[in-house]
Amino acid sequence: MKFLIKLNRVLAYLLIPIVIAILITGYRNTGYFTFINRGVANLLHSVWLNIVFLIVFTVHSLIGIKLALIRNKIKAKYLDAILLIIGIIFIAGFLYFTFRTS
Repeated sequence: MKFLIKLNRVLAYLLIPIVIAILITGYRNTGYFTFINRGVANLLHSVWLNIVFLIVFTVHSLIGIKLALIRNKIKAKYLDAILLIIGIIFIAGFLYFTFRTS
């Protein structure tokens, strides 16, 4: 359980620079920042940062849900499998929208 708490905290700290990078590249796409190339900013913002954010945020959220359930003394053998399936469906669904061509 201590490992999950530390991992959740590390993931939360990783989310901070990821969100800042998403904001910077998004503002670059609108023309406010000029210190980064527009093409690189668009690629980072549209694809790569979204993938990293999606995976880190999903794992962080599912660990938080797991810890909340442990705190409330809700334990079941199938619960971990359900959370894992929800995470895979969530990530796969959003990755589909990231990589689909219009």
